[in-house]
Amino acid sequence: MNNSVSEEEVVVDANVLIHSRGQFSFKKVLMPLSVQEEVISDLSKLKMEKLDVKVMEPSNSSLQKVKKKSDDINSPTSSQDEEALALALDKQLTLVTDDKALQNLAFHLGHEFESFNTERVEEKRIWKIVCGNCGAEVSSLPCPRCGSQSSQRKRD
Repeated sequence: MNNSVSEEEVVVDANVLIHSRGQFSFKKVLMPLSVQEEVISDLSKLKMEKLDVKVMEPSNSSLQKVKKKSDDINSPTSSQDEEALALALDKQLTLVTDDKALQNLAFHLGHEFESFNTERVEEKRIWKIVCGNCGAEVSSLPCPRCGSQSSQRKRD
């Protein structure tokens, strides 16, 4: 377990509570309500009770900055991920997550992040969107070549 974060206060993604063993090197945690709502198992809730959790929402300006960068790199991050990163930007706190796509997005924004149980992302990635049917690179659906409504992300 990589438990190297020694910050007093951090922003966490739900996966830290869901996949950890409940031993944290930090005590104070900030998270958006959407992230707190992802913590649904009894075990994860017990882990969360060990921490001083403050729920707050990110600013609209930080959220828009994160969403724009996410769109620019075709990031597969969720809205909850993006809210957590935006909150970390607002509060200038380290983001703790094992989500590789979220780490990558933080890396692109130049924001500090730490991995909890896995190796951290060390190289920036950009994805392209390709048609799930014919493989053409697309910017929106339906595919202009074959009309398909399916797409997938591929590493650029």
